[in-house]
Amino acid sequence: MTKGLHVPSEIGKLRKVCLHRPGDELLNLPPDELERLLFDDVPFLEVAQQEHDTFAQILRDQGVEVLYLENLVAEVFDQVPGARDEFTDQYIAEAGIRGKHMPQIVREKLDSIEDNLEFVKKTMAGMTKAEIEMPLTASTTLDSLVNSESESDLIIDPMPNLYFTRDPFAVVGEGVNLNRMYSVTRNRETLYGKYVFKYHPDYKDVSLYFRRDCQFHTEGGDVLNINEKTLAVGISQRTQA
Repeated sequence: MTKGLHVPSEIGKLRKVCLHRPGDELLNLPPDELERLLFDDVPFLEVAQQEHDTFAQILRDQGVEVLYLENLVAEVFDQVPGARDEFTDQYIAEAGIRGKHMPQIVREKLDSIEDNLEFVKKTMAGMTKAEIEMPLTASTTLDSLVNSESESDLIIDPMPNLYFTRDPFAVVGEGVNLNRMYSVTRNRETLYGKYVFKYHPDYKDVSLYFRRDCQFHTEGGDVLNINEKTLAVGISQRTQA
């Protein structure tokens, strides 16, 4: 596997691609919250995975090296001491968890997952109330009820749009735009790219031309590498001038 990035054109020979295989995030899509989560329907996971695997194999058959976002992040946690704890702190802080005690309960649930790849997949899948064993104390139960602003079964939203991997970060030449996305629903997706480009041995030295905490929104679908000297950026609802 070659290190670093080099994408001077969108129409040259594709040598390497980063994908996300549909996972349990599709199982955690509440039908009455699809619009908020930017989805039109609840996909059938088994079929989605079969179609994805066929697509990925077609790429491999053409000589393309297929990388998976979840594997890259898990490799970071396998190799870099403290990176998983740092990620978990930030993930929980951005997850919109309601209730005084719930963040710590979620933290303990995530920490109980020993395998780093399964941990990454779980953060992508989100978490429902049915997965959490609430402490049987009156104060905690009352707190969770009083602080709940929604009837949703979700404690942490899933990330069902992750397989649009170009949106959160897009390669520009030999660097990358780590975007601040327009939708709050999708902006958490950029957290995975942050840790890949901060710690992964193959990508930690690439230049970041845009960061997820920048003031303005950008998304990868509006960025086009024309050649080594020319970059086109579309201005849209999701990418600001």
